[in-house]
Amino acid sequence: MYKKNVQRKTTKPIVNIGIIILIVFIGIFSYRVINILNDNNERGGFAYVQILNFGMPLIENKIYDEASYAENNLSVKAVCLEALGLSSIDNFFIVNNEVNFYNQGFSKEADITTVALDSFNINDSTIVRGEKDSNTLDASLKKTLDQSQVEVLIYHSHTTENYAEAGGDTLDENYSVVGVGDEITRELEETYGIAVIHDKTNHSVSYNNSYDRSNETVSRYLEKYGDFKIIIDLHRDSGSNKSAFTTNINGESAAKIMFVTTKNSTKYAKNQALVDELYNKANEIFPGLTKPTYTYNRGINGFNLGLSDGSVLIECGADSNTSAEAQATGRLIARLIAEHINKK
Repeated sequence: MYKKNVQRKTTKPIVNIGIIILIVFIGIFSYRVINILNDNNERGGFAYVQILNFGMPLIENKIYDEASYAENNLSVKAVCLEALGLSSIDNFFIVNNEVNFYNQGFSKEADITTVALDSFNINDSTIVRGEKDSNTLDASLKKTLDQSQVEVLIYHSHTTENYAEAGGDTLDENYSVVGVGDEITRELEETYGIAVIHDKTNHSVSYNNSYDRSNETVSRYLEKYGDFKIIIDLHRDSGSNKSAFTTNINGESAAKIMFVTTKNSTKYAKNQALVDELYNKANEIFPGLTKPTYTYNRGINGFNLGLSDGSVLIECGADSNTSAEAQATGRLIARLIAEHINKK
């Protein structure tokens, strides 16, 4: 007898291409996410809070409430979409990739300025004279200004919120929500005879405590003056898609506004009634100015809206809007306030 030597074939380890591709994808995705978070200057760390709430529900119940981050748009979903390159997909993006016309140097905002026309003569018979659209102002709402009877208080829980020119939080009032508050104040007093206090206290020294500090400010004014007909906490939203925050009113580019309410305000019903009135009036005289009202279940400190029946939180445009667009909207907001206070 003899033993037959059987040489076993050695098998090489199988390389799973799918796993390698997945690892590479995860690596690239993670790198992009980290860069997005590092490059973003939005305060409050909303994405981090969402991740923490998901992993530790006890913290969500006891400490962090996502509804408190009302003005933070950098959610986990937004970060992931941007990392995947899907954040800018909209109707224009789809059409732009299908229709060659848009690839010839045109954009959403582009105007075609070169048009071939036959020659013609202009005379009185060919000109149609129309009245200038003066819907922005209403002289019938004017009354005599009485500085001793202050009817409106404007303040900013996030005082340093900026517009496009500043590129980040700023103390320069020309490029922040404070400049919009100045425009509302000027318009109300000079055009409509409504006395205003515009408080410019910087409540944004610590973002997460902004509403605590603004609560103290408003409470001091209420103690001194009693109530006001309207108390406005003026903010701006965040968003890189400028077209979503911009409109055209009477031939002028303007930032859209959004009213914000919260159900944990002790005066929620009154707050909502005021917002509904302003929202409906805006749709009547300035179609396209308003975005849908956003209502939260639990805003931090109830966004201080429970301090007065006349409290309202307004987001005027976004950081992608110019200060000129936001200030143009300030004049429109003044008209809405005058409609509420002075309308016979």
